[in-house]
Amino acid sequence: MAKDKLMEYYRAGFERAYRLYKEEGPEALEKEMRFRNITGINSPLISKEIDAGIVEIKRLTYQTMLTMATGVLYSEFGFGKKRLLRFKDVFHEAVQSLNDGIVTWADICYNIEDMTGVRVNLIDDLGRNTGMIREV
Repeated sequence: MAKDKLMEYYRAGFERAYRLYKEEGPEALEKEMRFRNITGINSPLISKEIDAGIVEIKRLTYQTMLTMATGVLYSEFGFGKKRLLRFKDVFHEAVQSLNDGIVTWADICYNIEDMTGVRVNLIDDLGRNTGMIREV
């Protein structure tokens, strides 16, 4: 049974590779292979499909964090409509700066710590191996 399942995955992988080669050419297949070697992803999805999923995860994460922060600012700190709208605008600008590469998560974490003395745990969770922390 396990051998049959393995062969099914094997065939499906070949079919995906063939489809990618046929639809987008050998360069697309080479790019896909490099992507899988770098990321270690073993998935029935091709990188384009994975990227689309990542974009949706980022969008939902952004909306979730913005909603939580807005709710806390309203319920615990008394922010009204004007201050909440201003916060949303500034939050969006900060996220855009992060997306554009103007700042990194490390920059944000170290800035918070330098300015307030509060250490943000994200800096420890990211670690140097993720590529999300740059040397300063």
